[in-house]
Amino acid sequence: MKSNQMSQMIALVSVVALVIAFLLTQTSLGTFIVQSPWWVYAVLAGVFVSGYMWLKTMREENEVEQESIEQEGQVYMERLEEARGKKARQE
Repeated sequence: MKSNQMSQMIALVSVVALVIAFLLTQTSLGTFIVQSPWWVYAVLAGVFVSGYMWLKTMREENEVEQESIEQEGQVYMERLEEARGKKARQE
């Protein structure tokens, strides 16, 4: 599963790199980028870093939530087994 995710990530990065290369070489976007002030790049970098951190945090929170759900389910299953055992002993 990890290798599949890694392959997907490599493919996504490759596509993004090709799109960026196309935009810089085939459009007037390259001259616009060169003429933009430095703070524009700082803002864009901040947006991308913020988005990355949000995705990372969301993924970690989902993993923690999934673990707690599995633990609660395990406790529930143990209680069911205990109740079945008590019922079987009473009969």
